[in-house]
Amino acid sequence: MNMRRLLQKLKLVRGGLADDSRGAAAVEFGLITPAILAIFFGTAEMATGVSIDRKLTITARALSDLVAQSTTITDTDMTNIFNASGSIMTPYSASPLKAKVSAVNINATGTTATVAWSSASNDTARAVGEVVTIPAALKVPNTQVIWSEVTYGYTPTVAYYITGSLNLTDQFFARPRQSSTICRPPTVTTCS
Repeated sequence: MNMRRLLQKLKLVRGGLADDSRGAAAVEFGLITPAILAIFFGTAEMATGVSIDRKLTITARALSDLVAQSTTITDTDMTNIFNASGSIMTPYSASPLKAKVSAVNINATGTTATVAWSSASNDTARAVGEVVTIPAALKVPNTQVIWSEVTYGYTPTVAYYITGSLNLTDQFFARPRQSSTICRPPTVTTCS
C-alpha cells in the first residue's frame, strides 16, 4: 500500500507542475527583452545616421552655393565658408566633417573637365589641372562648375561593435552666378 500511495502522490505532484505557469511570464520577458532592446537602439542609431546624412547633403549644397555667389574667393572667404558649413552640422560634431570645393573648367568641346582651383577643410584639396569625372549633363563647353564634396565619419554609439565607423559622403554642383568663372588668388587671377 505504501507503493500505491507513493504513486498517487507522484501523480499529484506531476500534475501540479504541469499546471503551474507562475514563471512563464518571467521566462518570456527574458527571451524577448534582447530583441526589443536591439530594435529600440537600432532605430535610434538609424535615425541619427539619417539625420547626419541629411545635414551632410545640406552642407554640400551650401558650400557650392556660397562659393558660386562670388566672383573672387580669398583664403579668408574660404575659411568663413568652411566655418559656416561646419555650423550646419549642429547639434552633431563638425570635427569628423571633411570638405573640399573645386572650380572645374570644361573645355571647348565639352569632353574634358579639369580643376582650375581647389580648397579643402580637414581634407586634401584636388590638384590644379587634375582631370575629373563629372556628370555628362554638366559638361557644357567653355563653362565652369563649382563642385563641393563632403565626407563625415559617423561612429554609431551602440552599433559601433557591429558596423564600425561609417563614411557618409555627398557632393553638389553649382554654376557661378555673378560671372562665368570664379577667381581664386593666387591660383587663378584671371576671371570672366
